[in-house]
Amino acid sequence: MNKLMSSAVCAIAVTASLVGGQASSQATAPVSVSYTFAQGAEGWTHGFADLPTDYVSLGIYDTDFGWSAIPDQSGVNGLMIQSHNRSDDVFMYITKKVDASAGLRPNTQYTVYLSFDLGTSVSEGQIGIGGAPAEGVTVKAGAVNYEPVLQVESVGGFPYYILNVDKGAQTNGGTDMQALGHLGKPNPDQEGYQLKHFEHTFTVTTNAQGAAYLIIGTDSGFEGLTRIYYTNIQADFI
Repeated sequence: MNKLMSSAVCAIAVTASLVGGQASSQATAPVSVSYTFAQGAEGWTHGFADLPTDYVSLGIYDTDFGWSAIPDQSGVNGLMIQSHNRSDDVFMYITKKVDASAGLRPNTQYTVYLSFDLGTSVSEGQIGIGGAPAEGVTVKAGAVNYEPVLQVESVGGFPYYILNVDKGAQTNGGTDMQALGHLGKPNPDQEGYQLKHFEHTFTVTTNAQGAAYLIIGTDSGFEGLTRIYYTNIQADFI
């Protein structure tokens, strides 16, 4: 747990202990989950939205997902996800269910401190079709208490996959996911992939089964190939 999260957790626990036994019990026993992907995907799944339902057979979107070593990062593994943004609006995401088996309580509101590293190889200031390879791809994150799934809707008279989560559009966040930044790597003068750190704080109320779903993704205005890696994901439910 980083220093920012650790300090916040302690502050909330101390405050809650002053307002009653039940609140104190929940605050002093936060639920923490972390994923370094040392051995595999650890239950995370993925999806691609805002593109035609026949995108696979079209053969032009170059979608792919898998567990992999992160290039240029010795000994670090992660989840690779990629797509070629032919529709000018591809959203690619990863998601994970966290539930009572991890310690979450049913119908309970939690403050969630989320952090993760994203492996990116693009620098700011480049020119791309439709948008820049770095600034034109917005990183978003959030949590909901229902399973994120793809629904089929008509877009311009054609069937498209649309996510049932309000993620906003392009650089703007939505009700369920907020915009955190873009893919510009920390050191633009260094070649290859670098890990870029993101943090986000939000609230979620678990469902009757004590479940919440973490979701992290990228909303692309860059009409080219984007390949990124996720690793070191940590979420603290307080």
